[in-house]
Amino acid sequence: MHTGHIEGFTQHRIEGADGVPIDVLTAGQGPALLLLHGCPQTRMCWRQVACVLQQNFTVVLPDLRGYGRSGKPEPLADHSNYSKRTMALDQIQVMQALRHNQFFVAGHDRGGRVAYRLALDHPHAVQAIAVLDIVPTLDVWNAVNAPVAMRMWHWPLFAQEDGLPEALLAHSSDYFVDWGHKHQSANQFAFPPNNMADYRASLRDPANIRGMCEDYRASWHIDRLLDQEDQGKRFIQAPLLALWGEHGNVAQANPIDIWKKWATFVQGKGLPGGHFLPEEAYEQVATELMAFFSSIART
Repeated sequence: MHTGHIEGFTQHRIEGADGVPIDVLTAGQGPALLLLHGCPQTRMCWRQVACVLQQNFTVVLPDLRGYGRSGKPEPLADHSNYSKRTMALDQIQVMQALRHNQFFVAGHDRGGRVAYRLALDHPHAVQAIAVLDIVPTLDVWNAVNAPVAMRMWHWPLFAQEDGLPEALLAHSSDYFVDWGHKHQSANQFAFPPNNMADYRASLRDPANIRGMCEDYRASWHIDRLLDQEDQGKRFIQAPLLALWGEHGNVAQANPIDIWKKWATFVQGKGLPGGHFLPEEAYEQVATELMAFFSSIART
């Protein structure tokens, strides 16, 4: 597997929740900023953005559990060790080990789901949050109609039990990575070859395929229900920035209005490109994150 290394960054192996090792890169100086990747990617999706942000922030780049170089524990029967609540605990332990008791967080795709669960479960730790091209998990499941089902087909597929999606992906993981990036990006975007090589290499590991599917199983069995418990009762108190691709997954879903039901202070905008904003629009993403988190760091 490719190392997933970024020049100038330091690698750490840190014990997350339940002793699961989380592989992390760090660089920079200033307030701590945690960047969380999505599926079927690794921390490498943030490479270009992180190299800009490290000028003003201490950037922390983990692979989520079940992905990349981080641990891929045996799934529990109820899938709870792949819930966003557990993944959020991983990141709390990572940040505490790095001596960051308070921090900023930005998450894309699945990482955005970990990020908003962090903000809900650990409000003392999260000073501000940015979510990229997502709305909350409960809202996704509740919005499924025919067009949404065609666009979000992998959600119910990967949540199937008894190894069905793992078997389907076992001999076609490269095809899935390439197909997903092609069909969820805009304007025939050419992804950085090193990034794509890392995503392909990562998903060739059967344990990684299983980890990814467990992530989606937990989304249906646990994350959706946790959102249901919290909706209208607990709110994200940290300032929240929502960014989405103008040709991405949520552009037509009025993401600002949706996030205002979950968070007290919401701002946001659409950016050029499709779903994979940290790569498709890395300059704009870096600019928006720099301005948003810097403004809060000064207060």
